[in-house]
Amino acid sequence: MKKLLFFLLFVSTLVCHSQIVRESELIGKMEKGAELMALGKYDSAQILFQFVLQNMEKLPSEMAYLFGRNSFHVKKYKQSINWLNKYIQLKGTKGKYYEPAIQFLQYAEDEYLKIQRSQSKQLTKDLESAEYDCGGLEKMLCPVCHGSGVVVQAGLFNEVYKTCPYSLGEGYLSCEEYNQFMRGDLKAKIGN
Repeated sequence: MKKLLFFLLFVSTLVCHSQIVRESELIGKMEKGAELMALGKYDSAQILFQFVLQNMEKLPSEMAYLFGRNSFHVKKYKQSINWLNKYIQLKGTKGKYYEPAIQFLQYAEDEYLKIQRSQSKQLTKDLESAEYDCGGLEKMLCPVCHGSGVVVQAGLFNEVYKTCPYSLGEGYLSCEEYNQFMRGDLKAKIGN
């Protein structure tokens, strides 16, 4: 019985010791990542930080700051915003890295907004200049009346049926007219 107890105590000591060694190894990698980041070696730092994130059970709060700041430098702005916000949530205004966290959070948000605006402008430009391939068809269903030739509007007492101002009751547009409509360039042929 004493041997079994001694063996269990010995095994638990080894497990605890290996966990402590593993944790100190990971903290060392985190510190090495911080050094690399300070030297401007952001990609190398990112690799070490990701290794620590994947392997450490309980992350120190400073890891959120370090990973968030480095993510800014490797142009992962959304990731940077998330991790810097997490650091600020964890440590508040009393955190060791509060000031630089706020500064880099602002930088990341500014860059992220620039990208979002640029993508939005490009999408608008693409949509405005896009040509729909009519697949060899001479006429396409009118997107306003859906091919019925009439537009139904709610009136005071009942529904009011009017001739479609774009297809003139035909229900179809030429391929050229269809593309003009999709770009917002087609004017109604008759007033409503």
